[in-house]
Amino acid sequence: MRKEQKEAKKDKEKEKKLKEARGKKEQKEEAAEVKPLHPLAEVAIAGEKVVINQREYRLLVNQRDALDREVLKQKYDPYLDQYDYLVGDVSSEHLRLRGFYNDYVKTSIDRKKSTIVDYLTEYCNPGAPYFILESLQPSRKPRPTQRRRPARKRPKNKAAFSERKVKDGRPKKGSYAESRKKNRRQAFVIRKKKP
Repeated sequence: MRKEQKEAKKDKEKEKKLKEARGKKEQKEEAAEVKPLHPLAEVAIAGEKVVINQREYRLLVNQRDALDREVLKQKYDPYLDQYDYLVGDVSSEHLRLRGFYNDYVKTSIDRKKSTIVDYLTEYCNPGAPYFILESLQPSRKPRPTQRRRPARKRPKNKAAFSERKVKDGRPKKGSYAESRKKNRRQAFVIRKKKP
């Protein structure tokens, strides 16, 4: 009788595991059917020119044919329109996009064009395929550099240093500072509180 109960328990546990596995598969299928957070991008590739949502880019680097139109269409977010450079790297068959600004834009150093190489070496898998796109319409215009004011010129007859009479640093007789010096000892009186 005990053997039969143990076998029945094992059968029930197997059924539970099968149900859980089926539930996970159904959840994955439902997740795949969920609509994306943003609409799919319109991507057109013509040689070294790439057009994404009516914004033109020039393909600078396409290491190991990383630029795939369909994957870029799904992963591109309109938020990336603000950047001057887009870097996409493929790792485990997933595209990761990151934006960078031109060097003259006032932003954090890790978001500037000069740090693209650092990003590729530090954050991307070694040997992973990647691409770099440069926007043909810069997102921010460079600010004109401000002219420095010319240094004030000294009159020719004045020297760099002028001679002045140095005042004596000692306090005058009879002043408050003089009286404080004389009375260095202070008497402290401990008073009792009135009840």
